[in-house]
Amino acid sequence: MSVPAVPLPRPAWTDLSARAELSQARRRVLEEVEHTPHPLTAAQVARTLNLHHNTVREHLDALAEAGLVTVSTSSTGRRGRPALRYAPAGPDPAQVVGSYLTLLDAIVEQLGDGEQARLRALAIGRRWAQLTPADPLDPPAQEILSAAQLTALLPHLSRMGFAPDFDGEQVILKACPLMTSSRPPHPLVCLMHEGFLNERYAGASPDVSTADGAAAVPVKSIQFSVAPLCADGCHVTAETATTRSAHDR
Repeated sequence: MSVPAVPLPRPAWTDLSARAELSQARRRVLEEVEHTPHPLTAAQVARTLNLHHNTVREHLDALAEAGLVTVSTSSTGRRGRPALRYAPAGPDPAQVVGSYLTLLDAIVEQLGDGEQARLRALAIGRRWAQLTPADPLDPPAQEILSAAQLTALLPHLSRMGFAPDFDGEQVILKACPLMTSSRPPHPLVCLMHEGFLNERYAGASPDVSTADGAAAVPVKSIQFSVAPLCADGCHVTAETATTRSAHDR
């Protein structure tokens, strides 16, 4: 006898994905509904946004079909069909991010402060990278051996929501998926990202140009550093070092 599957909530990213695909005009209508504490009629939204009633009704019907708003009826006290009223079906994404930033703050507080907290944050970032499945689009670590090759990180950082830009020497993260308009992430969270990058992409590559009779092989390695919350965004820099690795001849 099979055990019936336990129903699970749908992933929240499906709602966010549907929201991301909206046109600018439709997003304006959704934001108006979300930012009003009571359900609105199409006429009310149309007056606020200075749009035609039929245009707004079309947007609201599409938002309802996408599951982004709910529709209810209320009597107007007059003859005819009751007015349709629209309310948000879920919270604003900024509210969701804010909620999880609070959770992240609670976790970070448990790390303490000082050098030990920094080391714990870096270790968490490295473990995060170890648990994250490999992305076939990511560059091999051996391909990032100088600051000039930081451009190889741009697709990955873009997929993480950082809107990266390379200025020739460093990567500037123009956006942050863990920031709202009122609060930035804790700097220790940025250290977690630093640990992630170093675990996933910082490599070491043997140099083939070794001297005759040498008992060591020159090795090029790279270390990433994240400077958080600068005026133009967070800065990702890379420092290349050459060390010598002993080996048996």
